[in-house]
Amino acid sequence: MSGSLDELYAAGVAAWRSGDHAGAVSLAREAIGIDPRLPALHFLEGSGLFDAGRYAHAADAFERAAALGPGYPLALECELRAAQCLARLDLAGGAGPALETPSGSETAFVSVIVCSVTPQKFDRVSANYRRLLDRVPHEIVGVHDARSLAEGYNRGMRKARGNMLVFSHDDIEIVSPDFAAKLARLLGEHGLVGVAGTTRAVTASWLGAGWPHLCGQIGMPAAGAGYVVTVYGAGARTVRGVQAMDGVWLAARRETAQRLGFDAATFDGWHGYDFDFSYRAHLAGERCAVACDLLIAHASAGGFQGDWRVYAERALAKHRAHLPPGATLPAQPELCAVEVRSSDEWRLLAERLIERGELRSLG
Repeated sequence: MSGSLDELYAAGVAAWRSGDHAGAVSLAREAIGIDPRLPALHFLEGSGLFDAGRYAHAADAFERAAALGPGYPLALECELRAAQCLARLDLAGGAGPALETPSGSETAFVSVIVCSVTPQKFDRVSANYRRLLDRVPHEIVGVHDARSLAEGYNRGMRKARGNMLVFSHDDIEIVSPDFAAKLARLLGEHGLVGVAGTTRAVTASWLGAGWPHLCGQIGMPAAGAGYVVTVYGAGARTVRGVQAMDGVWLAARRETAQRLGFDAATFDGWHGYDFDFSYRAHLAGERCAVACDLLIAHASAGGFQGDWRVYAERALAKHRAHLPPGATLPAQPELCAVEVRSSDEWRLLAERLIERGELRSLG
């Protein structure tokens, strides 16, 4: 951008930030009239229209921005915003998210293993699981004195009776009401499943390779109602060929989990166990996948600070022979997030993202 185009864009951004949505749209369109090839101008127009509640027109603007081939993160932001526009139009039209129904052929006993030292968190997450698994034989295995997550999960696994094992943090909420059907389908097809991960492990973090190798999404409760959803990538309902996953929630067939085990000697704290466990599953030839339609809200955010670096160094040393030459610890990546008003909006957003990804793969 140069000259008056720069000035129009800067003024449009300032108008949008101040809440002058009509002004932002007008300035963006004036700039587009000068040079329609710049994705940021169409994205600005879409942002103003979205905040004004004009979702159909906003979706068109975000589509135009995406069609111009911007780089990351704008490319993913365009996808997210277009999908969110369609989700809000769905809600306004009375459409709700679809529910997956059980196939009826599963013979599942689900053991949910939770390490927790906080009774309120354990009770809350246990109630969430019991409600979602009320028609499926299940148990909640609590480990309340774990020396590390790896040690606690190993101990919980020894106590568990199920043929499907869920390894769960205690501060999550599963937002998908059809969780039981999704879990049975996923573990009928894969040995290990998560909700966020990568198809290309390049360092001792699943986030290391960045977009477009990342997949899945994780939410956080918003300040009021709703959720702030970080979307790492969503090109399919189930992303296969995953090499490493986040440990906020993992599910495995019993035989897979027992064969792998968690490395409690190396990972004797609260980090690194998940990369190691999921990467070893990949190296062992297990079918590993990320479910982009299984939605989980996590009450805390992670980061690449403190003890995380200690255990990342251990994971890097352990797996250096299998990682790309010269692998080092990653920097905190730039991620994309949107705020949704309700669980229904989040579920519709996920559906629309998956639908768009599947259409792209066909085209």
